[in-house]
Amino acid sequence: MRVLAFDTSLSLPGVAIIEVKNGKPRIIALSHIRTDSKTQSHGLRADIVESWATLFIAKHIGKGIEVCLREDFNGQSSTQNYPVFAAWSGTERAADKFGIKFTKWTEEAKGGRKKTSLGPSPSKVKLIMTGSGKAEKEDVAESVRKLTGYTGEFATFDESDAAAIGLAYLIREGLIKTEGY
Repeated sequence: MRVLAFDTSLSLPGVAIIEVKNGKPRIIALSHIRTDSKTQSHGLRADIVESWATLFIAKHIGKGIEVCLREDFNGQSSTQNYPVFAAWSGTERAADKFGIKFTKWTEEAKGGRKKTSLGPSPSKVKLIMTGSGKAEKEDVAESVRKLTGYTGEFATFDESDAAAIGLAYLIREGLIKTEGY
């Protein structure tokens, strides 16, 4: 099984592909792109994110992608929401070119109701990966390394965060072994 996971922002999005064989996850690919909020419009930056995501998926689609997800986001204003949603749109348009749909995140809310969102919240990813919903980015990256055996460098925390998003899904679904990591 292969999971494509985005840590989506308009300034510095990251992406990871996690492959699972015999319950053991490993990082297949990582990438990120930096846009410039000072010299590039939101529209141009969204196009850059879409182009980057399209090229990344095109390079890795040959061996299949069974799950695609992103982290959820709930900003407090349109100023916070718009850039993230523009980046979401860019990654979604890129994925759609290959027939890939983003997986929704469903969990049980208070009272037993099911709550569906567009992905796990940042605190949920941190909680699943480290045991603390307030973990630091360094702690998340270390958990990714321990779980996958990854020894390479993460160029940015957005790459390790993207890997953590994919791993959080795999852990929650019971698709990888987490004993001893």
